[in-house]
Amino acid sequence: MTTPSDQKEDSKPQDDTCTETKLQEENYPDEDGIIPEEGAMVVAMGRHVVPAGVAVEELKNYAGEKDLKNLCPDSVLDMLTHKNLLHVYAKFVDSVVADRSTRGPLGKWKDAQFISVIDLFRDDFAKQGVKVALCKRCSGSGTFRWLEFIDRMVASDYVPQFDVANRSGQVITTVKYRLKFPNGVAVEELKQIFGRKQLKEKIPVHVEKMLQDHNLMEEYHQLVDHCIKEGSVNLRWNVDKLREIMATHQPMFAKKGVDIFVSHKDEYVFDLFGGQTYYYRWIEFVDRKKQPNYRPQRAAESNV
Repeated sequence: MTTPSDQKEDSKPQDDTCTETKLQEENYPDEDGIIPEEGAMVVAMGRHVVPAGVAVEELKNYAGEKDLKNLCPDSVLDMLTHKNLLHVYAKFVDSVVADRSTRGPLGKWKDAQFISVIDLFRDDFAKQGVKVALCKRCSGSGTFRWLEFIDRMVASDYVPQFDVANRSGQVITTVKYRLKFPNGVAVEELKQIFGRKQLKEKIPVHVEKMLQDHNLMEEYHQLVDHCIKEGSVNLRWNVDKLREIMATHQPMFAKKGVDIFVSHKDEYVFDLFGGQTYYYRWIEFVDRKKQPNYRPQRAAESNV
């Protein structure tokens, strides 16, 4: 877990008291240049795209049970009618609405309880070739929840990136956010203080397991050595240099079914003396069999 003192780089006076300390969850795909393909659908106010064969029902964060009960998007209606699943969908919706444990006192959805209701109907949908996933995307722009109904005949290889039930438990904690990652993505954070030493001496469990499974440990050590030698400037990780290093090593990893990306996030936090910037860098290893359509969180290529 990252602490603010490990990541700050600013010449201004520093103080432990910050005005922006509330942690939020954050799951970012690379948002730059998303061009929906034919039949694709845009969700979360244009911040995410799902492919053809996926029908989406967006959920209001508060008191959303009323719209869930009374409204059904045309794309969902068409798919479920074609799959002869409208009766299953109706029972599913009735169960979500009737189970008050799926919502908090103010009507906010509770993800774990919502998923427990999905589990009751998961096999009924699957028998007709449809997978159901509760998805959630959180960032400074807000929290977005939606249901994805995935036609396995059309989108056979699609894996919902924001499926709450498919999270791996890996978290990068910044001053403001908790960045969460799905199964099939292994993450190695690049610490700003003593980062090169830690990168050389330690390997995260998820990263080690993935690379061992793909016989990539030798390539990993070559990547680490390259990052340590050329990935920093003035003892600080440099995004441009890291991006070049990833591009050099990507073909070797891709041959064995893993893509590699460098990602970053910079946060300016106000304090009693003005403010300071915190820098976060990490490498994402993506198993393309488990996550064939995954877009890296805060990819360095996006320059955001």
